[in-house]
Amino acid sequence: MKKIKIFLDALISNIEKYNPDLYRRLVYDGYKKYSYIVNYIKYKDKYFFHGVCVEISTFCNRKCHYCPNKDYETPKKFMDWDTFKLVVSRLQDINFTGLFQYNFFNEPLFDDRLALFAEYVSKNLPKCIQVLVSNGDILNVDKAIELSNAGIDKFVITVHDDNPTNNLKRLQPVKNILKHKMKLQTSQDLYLNNRGGAVDVSNETRKTTYKTCQDIKNLNIMINGDVVLCCQDYFRKYVMGNIKEKDILYIWNSYKEIREELLKNNKARLYICKICLEQDKDEEN
Repeated sequence: MKKIKIFLDALISNIEKYNPDLYRRLVYDGYKKYSYIVNYIKYKDKYFFHGVCVEISTFCNRKCHYCPNKDYETPKKFMDWDTFKLVVSRLQDINFTGLFQYNFFNEPLFDDRLALFAEYVSKNLPKCIQVLVSNGDILNVDKAIELSNAGIDKFVITVHDDNPTNNLKRLQPVKNILKHKMKLQTSQDLYLNNRGGAVDVSNETRKTTYKTCQDIKNLNIMINGDVVLCCQDYFRKYVMGNIKEKDILYIWNSYKEIREELLKNNKARLYICKICLEQDKDEEN
């Protein structure tokens, strides 16, 4: 199944060159429908998470104006090995085969253990698709080859410079090596959102307003093992549980009602969700 997923990704990646909008629909809408079917068969829950984002560190070298990191210090803290192994073990327990990412609001390449993490996931969760989401600032050919050999299946690299020409040129040899395994884009290709109210993008031409929630279908695990509501919870206000204390299914099901209200009825109960969906900006939690 993993080989089929990778083959389809390579096939669809060629479409992006000619029709980016069609590519987005195929990737996001198509994968959503696919995951609904698979998750219902495996877990009797079509809204079960299809991706895991593991915050292996807290540091990012960038201060992009559309990211909360611009206003707050991002100290270098790292997930310890025991916690990372526990994450993998918890996912083994539920036979997880979805996407495995190494980011929250951090830059994964600044963790020197990344290749070791990828090797560990490849060995223990061989059916997962490992995805590196990165700004690519310190990515080079040697590092790309090392990570690819270690088990990274997809590199999603976004150049965040106002003038991206130089960095795009620098990364082209990496793209030539990785080919379809690497999606190289600029910040101009992103659709920006308010990160649950953490940033103001009201004047952005690339602003997107979610009509329905897009982010609560992933599992987000912080460096200390906390599971937060979604990838927009920059301040980690909505902690659903900790994998050191409870198993993943228990934590995931603990906020099932909130999740289903969002996904079935587009009803936002929490303040952060109302801000994201712009359902009620003035209401306070």
